Amino acid sequence: MDTDKLLLNPARLRIMQYLRLHGRVRTSDLVAYLDDVPRATVYHHVKLLEEHGMIAVVEERPVRGVVEKVYALAHAGGVDEGDVTVALSTAFHAGLMRQMNDYLAREDHDCARDLVFFSTAVLNLDDAEYRALLDELAGVLRPYLDRAPAAGRAQRSLSLISSPPEGGRA
Repeated sequence: MDTDKLLLNPARLRIMQYLRLHGRVRTSDLVAYLDDVPRATVYHHVKLLEEHGMIAVVEERPVRGVVEKVYALAHAGGVDEGDVTVALSTAFHAGLMRQMNDYLAREDHDCARDLVFFSTAVLNLDDAEYRALLDELAGVLRPYLDRAPAAGRAQRSLSLISSPPEGGRA
């Protein structure tokens, strides 16, 4: 299976994004994160990603009589990092388009009420300033990432893309 096809699956894309965000994760973390996907299906997707060299086992721990695997993104082993980036970008953008189109197709959509927005900010920063900004954003988001569903809480999707300016180098 080629990289594009592998990552165009929404569940596998979410697994890859979760690994990019969290670094090292257990399969049980992925099962909890993908709570709308059956457990066996999550294990199947993890196995496919491992078999195709997208993720790798970085640790194995005995837990209650079974071996628990810890996974991380694989950066070697026959998978071209450029291919992975292109495939992730394609899948990410396609997923965002589908999500937004589904929302806008609903009769009850209300962007103001639902706090739905999209915007672009062009910044003039050197690499150190930009890294500092990204670190600050990560620090601001971190306390909110693992909040459990609760009364009064709505699930929200906040997507950030860093891209070079039109016609320029980042």
